[in-house]
Amino acid sequence: MNLKESLKKQFIFDTQITTHALHLTGRYAAAVVNNAAEFFAMQEYVYSFYSLDKICTVYDVYNIEAAALGQKIIYFKNELPSVDVSTPFIKEKSDIYKIKNVDFKNNNRCRFVLELIDIYKDKTGGNYKPRFCAPFSLAANIRGYGNLINDIYEDKKFIKELFSVINYELLSPWISMQRENTGNAAAIASGADAWVSIPNVNLEIIENVIIPSYEELKGLSGDIYLSLLGGARHLKHPEKYLEMQKIMNPFLVKGTGFDIDALGADFFSEFADKNKMDLLFGIEASFLAENDIENINKKISDYIKAGLAVNGSFTLYFNDIPADIDPEKLKAIFNHIRNTRSFN
Repeated sequence: MNLKESLKKQFIFDTQITTHALHLTGRYAAAVVNNAAEFFAMQEYVYSFYSLDKICTVYDVYNIEAAALGQKIIYFKNELPSVDVSTPFIKEKSDIYKIKNVDFKNNNRCRFVLELIDIYKDKTGGNYKPRFCAPFSLAANIRGYGNLINDIYEDKKFIKELFSVINYELLSPWISMQRENTGNAAAIASGADAWVSIPNVNLEIIENVIIPSYEELKGLSGDIYLSLLGGARHLKHPEKYLEMQKIMNPFLVKGTGFDIDALGADFFSEFADKNKMDLLFGIEASFLAENDIENINKKISDYIKAGLAVNGSFTLYFNDIPADIDPEKLKAIFNHIRNTRSFN
């Protein structure tokens, strides 16, 4: 696509803003993430305050299935909670047999998600995308990352059984239940997989463990995709990471700030065009916190210029917003994006 054509394109602007929303509104996280109505009201306020394109519905997706099993969740005042990885649900390998007949409807965190789907449909009339914690990240949370890596290298039979139990007994039923609430049994479901980043895992683990577990779940649940974190910059042949990423998300090439800085925006945009995929560039929260508005807006402009050159659609995504960022600074950043889009 030539420059003249690219300047006529629009792009998608989206953000994960929940942590900042908690600080901005002074809400207690423990109350908000256990009350769908309060959570949605908080997000509605932030949506209006910053004139966002859409309401953010990102909650602590990595905790839901673990909480349904009874694993301890650590709560903070103004930050999203996290799984207590020091006390994993699967302490002994035989504990995997406790994962059966999971009662999602009577678990408070699962009810929160189901009620949020209902509220979102009622308030916006839009389609809600079911979310889940991807198999590997869920396994890391309920088994413990260190234990899981040791198991991968020392007990392949257990690993195969572990992921099958996670997929059959936990994730597939949970995805189905969310789809039932959306009213769309074929809704594409999104799996969050932050543990799958280089060097947390290597290409061998992705190829032999993560992709097979994804394919098994896809066979059970139909249309799903996984959102991996990144880390291609650490590899001698970073394109191999994108090739594997494509298997688990054939729609979208995702570049994060650290990888883009190291590999260049063209590395991702050229891969997107070559494979006829859409493109997403992610802005890191740390970059927003550590830089002034001028530097931030320059990088954003560079990302937009590179993103609009692709043949597919382009999304500029804020992976997270620093909790205590100055609201006026954030408004200035968002206004720059809107002005850029208006100019196009």
